This record gives sequence, C-alpha cells and structure tokens, in this order.
Amino acid sequence: MLERSCGTIPYTLRDGKILYLLVQAGDDGYCGFPKGHMEGGETEAETAYRETWEETSLQVRVDKGFRYEIFYSMRNGNRKKVVYFPGEFSGQTPCHNQGFERFRYLLLPFEEACEALTFENARAMLKKANAYLTK
Repeated sequence: MLERSCGTIPYTLRDGKILYLLVQAGDDGYCGFPKGHMEGGETEAETAYRETWEETSLQVRVDKGFRYEIFYSMRNGNRKKVVYFPGEFSGQTPCHNQGFERFRYLLLPFEEACEALTFENARAMLKKANAYLTK
C-alpha cells in the first residue's frame, strides 16, 4: 500500500541569508521537515500548508514552482510518498500548537541544516531546494 503525505521546507531570510527550519522529534530524535497525511479533497500544496501550520504554527507561502518527491518503506511494510514544497515565512516564530505533535525547532543556515537532517534523502532534497532558492 502507498501512503501519501506532503510537507514544506520552511525557510526565512535574515540579513540576506536563507535559514531553514527543521523539526526534531523528542521521542526518537528524528530531524527533518514538517509533513503529514493528505486529507480528503486537499491538494498537495494545501496539505503541505496545513501540516506546516499544525507542526510549527507558521503560515508559510508555499512555492509550487519547486516540487520534490521522496519515497521510502515504513516499518509496517507500506511504502510512503512524501511531496515537499519550499515554504517561506517571515516575522513569525515557530511554536507548539495545542493538540498537535510537540517538536524542537532548529533554524539553521544551509550547511548546518544539511548536517542536522537525519536522512540522506532529505539532505539531497535540501541541496536541490537550496539551489532553486538561490538561483
């Protein structure tokens, strides 16, 4: 079975530099980007926006000009497809939304964000997203 999720690569500009927001789960230390399951009738971009808001309280501008897919196998044997879009935010501070997962937030420049990510496929995605955003 193929499960579908969507998320964003949240970023902001500070002093002319891009900083990326990573979410880190407290229970297993996983460090990545906000994402979650699609709900009935949602587009990929709508899911990415909603999941980012639920996990970070940020209202991002989803950039549909860059779309990246990651596929992987889950512990239950299902395959998962996650679609990511860049999501720009400014003048906002990430925080926990009542009733949703609790994460630690890391706001990092590109190189440090690459090092902090748990999975290689997320690093490959960030490299392509960074090239897109800095073109």
